[in-house]
Amino acid sequence: MHSFFVYLIQVNLALMLFYLLYALLLKSDTFLHLRRYFFLSAILFSMLYPLFTIPELGEVWRFLFNASRDVEATVTFGKPLMSLVTDDPTASRSFFRIPGAQILTGLFIAVTLFFVVRFVWQLISIMRIYLHSEKSVMAGITFYQLKNDMTPFSFFTLIFIHTEKHAETEIEQILLHEHTHVRQWHSVDIMLIELLFLFSWWNPFVWLMKREMAMNLEYLADNGVLREGIDSREYQFHLLRLTYHETAVQIVNNFNVSQLKKRIMMMNKTKSPTLLLAKYLLMLPLIFLLAAANSVYAAQNEAGSEQTAESDRNVRSEEDRLSPVRYERETENTQEPPPVKKKESRDETFVVVENQPEFPGGTEAMLKFLADHTQYPIEALKKGIQGRVICNFVVMKDGSITDVNVVQGVDSLLDAEAVRVLESMPAWKPGTQRGQAVNVRYTLPVVFRLQKLNDYPVR
Repeated sequence: MHSFFVYLIQVNLALMLFYLLYALLLKSDTFLHLRRYFFLSAILFSMLYPLFTIPELGEVWRFLFNASRDVEATVTFGKPLMSLVTDDPTASRSFFRIPGAQILTGLFIAVTLFFVVRFVWQLISIMRIYLHSEKSVMAGITFYQLKNDMTPFSFFTLIFIHTEKHAETEIEQILLHEHTHVRQWHSVDIMLIELLFLFSWWNPFVWLMKREMAMNLEYLADNGVLREGIDSREYQFHLLRLTYHETAVQIVNNFNVSQLKKRIMMMNKTKSPTLLLAKYLLMLPLIFLLAAANSVYAAQNEAGSEQTAESDRNVRSEEDRLSPVRYERETENTQEPPPVKKKESRDETFVVVENQPEFPGGTEAMLKFLADHTQYPIEALKKGIQGRVICNFVVMKDGSITDVNVVQGVDSLLDAEAVRVLESMPAWKPGTQRGQAVNVRYTLPVVFRLQKLNDYPVR
């Protein structure tokens, strides 16, 4: 998955958890300023934590959740195969396949572009309103008179009011309300959640958080008006008069929003006890959980990338050795193809022959020998490393084993053990082609597997 989409999923997962914490424990209190900081902190942390890792947290996580689990280490071997590898021009073709990932990516881009265009249009609309408004001053507060009848609103330091539709008392209360938005920089909150929404429109929890943030900013502005000594009943009556007025745009602080009932209930609500402030400390375990999980994920992803890079290097090395034959698949000896020459050796090295080389005693004896002589690396066992190591080697004319290498590795510890045990095998019965002993290349998968146990210790 593309790293941007992984980042986006991590951000939205964190936002979901923060919103659930808010909805379950924090929504009913009256700590409006602290609630605002909760939302801002949740958004900023969610956007930043995937970009940083703390290795120590990953170690703590593994200690808490993995230290007490015993494991059984097992090593299994796949059926030995001849390494006939060819380019298949039809392998990359897809018949009647629906590219689901491409469709989802295209849909995401299309919808995101729609919201981006809408966002830009709203900014342009505010600029047009600003250019067609007249600047005025009342009670020491600068504002702009709207030409059209719409709800008063503010955007950063700009306040817009259609004064012809309001009495002087109403204008005074509106100015106090919008000036609170301006003074406390509420537009920063709005712009932050709107920018996040552009790429997270598919997350319903972001819609809910966006609504709750807007409501909380209105609560704060209402509280600012009442602190100036304005009568609560009179102010609420003025809010009711503006219920059906047209809203300018969605990215501004409107004097009236659709959830008017909630605003009135909040104005009349009893203040929450100070002891309930402790609920906000629950953010800390959630922050630790997300940071630790991201550190573990990053460590695993980094290890996987290193293994993939090492595997790619081995594959490229194998391609050079067997060129023009390329490692793509493994097939058994079903027919007699033309021999493949090794560039590094004077003698031909075959990948398919008439009579295959044979371990003394046959395949079962070989598997028993490998099982008896392979040891699961202790360090890999402690780290929980497991996987499938694909090795190949050459059985020479005299039956000796040479040129053991890893085609697809997992970890240096497991790779080294697989190579060691293969190099320790006794001489084989060599393979023959047209009645003569020849060098033959073999491929053998070695699977290192860990299984969780509850009743008995590590072996």
